[in-house]
Amino acid sequence: MEQTFAERMPKSKRRKIQAWSIVANCFGSLSEVMLDSSAILISYVALLGGNESLNMLMAGATGFIALLLQIPSGLLVEKIGLKKSMYLSCAIGCAACLLRAGAAAMGSAAKYFVVGMCFVYCIARPIFGATWYPIVDSFVAPSERGGYFGILRFFYTVFAGTFFFVTARAMGEHPPIWLLQILIAVCAVLQFARALFTYFLDLPPLEKKSERILDSLKAATANSCLTSFSIYMMGIAIVAFLIQPLTFVYLKQTLDHGVSTVQTVATFGIAGSIAGYLIFGKLLKLLGSKRMLLSIHAAFIIIPAALFFCGENTPFLLEIVCAIIFLNCVALACFFCFASAEMYSVSAPDNKVMSLSFFNTFFCGGRMFGGFISSALLASGMLSAGWDKFGLSFTSIQSVFLMASAMSCLWLVFLFIVPAVNPDRSNDYYQPPNFRA
Repeated sequence: MEQTFAERMPKSKRRKIQAWSIVANCFGSLSEVMLDSSAILISYVALLGGNESLNMLMAGATGFIALLLQIPSGLLVEKIGLKKSMYLSCAIGCAACLLRAGAAAMGSAAKYFVVGMCFVYCIARPIFGATWYPIVDSFVAPSERGGYFGILRFFYTVFAGTFFFVTARAMGEHPPIWLLQILIAVCAVLQFARALFTYFLDLPPLEKKSERILDSLKAATANSCLTSFSIYMMGIAIVAFLIQPLTFVYLKQTLDHGVSTVQTVATFGIAGSIAGYLIFGKLLKLLGSKRMLLSIHAAFIIIPAALFFCGENTPFLLEIVCAIIFLNCVALACFFCFASAEMYSVSAPDNKVMSLSFFNTFFCGGRMFGGFISSALLASGMLSAGWDKFGLSFTSIQSVFLMASAMSCLWLVFLFIVPAVNPDRSNDYYQPPNFRA
């Protein structure tokens, strides 16, 4: 097999570029974490007179817009190139965040303006995704992908968590609105760390089969290895991304535990994510792609099944739930990294940008539908509020955990179409690296 652009680069140079890419992403991702996981924007909207429904709207913007714009973003990147796309993504994201920071000047409409700018900011994210993953392939050799994505996510998770923890402590319980505005503006400008990194990077020209813009999309859909892997990963993502938020709802609303208890469980989840990112590269090297994927799949059968049996009268309930959420987040971190490492193996080099965008459309769809399906089931009243079996009592949320485990069992029938498990394809692109080398 012909060497990739990254493999032809001296290893010492690759390592140096990889280190700088991690630094750039640590700073560039702060605005993303602020939207997804931080209480900064929630506090900001509250000071502007907003309510919980506006916060939920902001939280839902990312998945919905990413699902709609992944493939159009891929087409855009193919049209204008990687570097220009990165500059565009950073410019849109920075402008949206700066305008969000200045929303207080809008008076009574300020809270709605902030939500609107969150939607504008979310336009930048699929453009960044469609640009970043092909860029990574220029300085990460195929056998290094697992370790690189694990270490990258480990560092930016730790960095962002530490950054927002320290700033929150420094600002106090009730910070003035101008202090929040300064923080939002600083995070906005730091997005250009990614653009600066890309500016100094030597990139190979994008390979294209045809000048007709939709031909790349047709080629992606025609690759059965890519489409089968995308469909399978979407199915697993539906289960993977509903477990943790549903557990928090179960503890808070059904079992009536306080905020402090729920936050304690969430802290175990953060610790699990950090551990998962840290060990993923070593696990992938030890197990290889096939056994790694089978282990992740098994985890998402066992974990919701274990939560199904966590009833109100279970001894040491909180300790058990903390342990399960820790393991769930380890599995989720490995699932994230495996998806990022393996998607290159099913993406043909002459159609890389569109193939990666095609996969990420399905992956984002799984993330979004997981939360939507669980919410719809609980809100519709389709499930019994409580039921008894074998002398045990179960609630509607426990029923959803059982359904999630059953869904993961159902996805087992699709394993035979997953290239990592069944790589014998004669007509489609599948070039897995030897992660165990």
